[in-house]
Amino acid sequence: MRLPAFLQAARRRPVRSVRVVAVALLLFLPIVMATWAASVLVPIAIEARQAAGQVFVTPVVRQHYADAPATAPAAPGTPTTASTQTAVSSVGPTATRAPDATATPPGPTPTPYPAWDGDRPINVLLLGVDARVGEEGPPRSDTIIVVRVDPVAKRVDMLSIPRDLLVEIPGYSATKINAAYPYGELNADIPGGGPTLAAQTVEYNFGIRIDYFAEVDIAGMEKVVDTLGGIILDVPGIVKDDQYPTGDYGYTRVYFTPGLQMMDGQTAVRYSRTRHDDGDFARQDRQQQVLMAIRDRAIGTGAITKLPELLADVGSSVRTDLSLRQMFSLARLGQEIDRADIYSHSLAPYVEESWIDGGYYLVGDWDSIRALADDLPGDPNARRPLESPPPSPSPTAAPPAAPDVAPTMTSPLGP
Repeated sequence: MRLPAFLQAARRRPVRSVRVVAVALLLFLPIVMATWAASVLVPIAIEARQAAGQVFVTPVVRQHYADAPATAPAAPGTPTTASTQTAVSSVGPTATRAPDATATPPGPTPTPYPAWDGDRPINVLLLGVDARVGEEGPPRSDTIIVVRVDPVAKRVDMLSIPRDLLVEIPGYSATKINAAYPYGELNADIPGGGPTLAAQTVEYNFGIRIDYFAEVDIAGMEKVVDTLGGIILDVPGIVKDDQYPTGDYGYTRVYFTPGLQMMDGQTAVRYSRTRHDDGDFARQDRQQQVLMAIRDRAIGTGAITKLPELLADVGSSVRTDLSLRQMFSLARLGQEIDRADIYSHSLAPYVEESWIDGGYYLVGDWDSIRALADDLPGDPNARRPLESPPPSPSPTAAPPAAPDVAPTMTSPLGP
């Protein structure tokens, strides 16, 4: 039976309405999703860009001292003959042409990073500063590591410099090397501040030309590790420190048992900073071990996918005069360097403890130290980080420091 025309129209109208609604939704949903994605990603991108402005500082034209005449540091407090205004060689930052953007060959974490275009080894000065909330004046750089990267031989050499080493600071006096950073931060006449004077001090005493620097504070290191989801460390033996300094100038106990374990940022930083149980040289070994673990974790997890988050998190805690492009290039080069070709070097065989005018110092055999610095790949004591027991140092442990406030036992990590 044929339905009247008005009934047929009534039956078709809902179908047409449903179709119209469906088409509208299909057109509208992508707009909604795009708007939502933009609301999430745009703030992250803005934060990352702002953070990048804090992380990547403009390189300064600074004076270099790598060719300075070799002289042993004088007694603490003795003025140096070098001036921060007159240098042996006055040149700008390393003249490395910006690398070309070429595709990365397949690897553990393929990325479109540009290749490093230089062919000579470069030296990067890593500075770890202990900045505390409420502290007056700039912090000292208690972690000082020279990282030599050879892009042709595909080899990395890490030389840790103990913070108590007696050196000459250009333009100042002979004192501990960790004083160079705050001296530079307080001197408005030194372009680049603390990192510049720290680099010049390494050049003047070791004869190593520093091409770039990278600086991170404790909070920044914790954030880096946490952004990577933690790092895996193999603790070689029991580590106990009843005088680990806290951010409020108190003390707490840290305790680590031997074995393979996953550490978050705070735990990894504590592991790398503790020194009262086994001394500064053992601490240097742990610091290099943590750096290796960060490298392994970054490669294994494809950390490039977390770059916006990482930059936004650590922007106020990290700075370097490497450009973002150079950082990417080094990241690619790091993937191409085998873990077995990363070596650790120690000054332990070439220094001895000394108390001078009531102060604790490490006094170096500078002929031997400069010979080591001049040819790190030729170091007969070179080893892979924490692969074998550290060399027996003359200094066994740093002297206990008198607490500024009564010790506070907070957040113990073990018995």
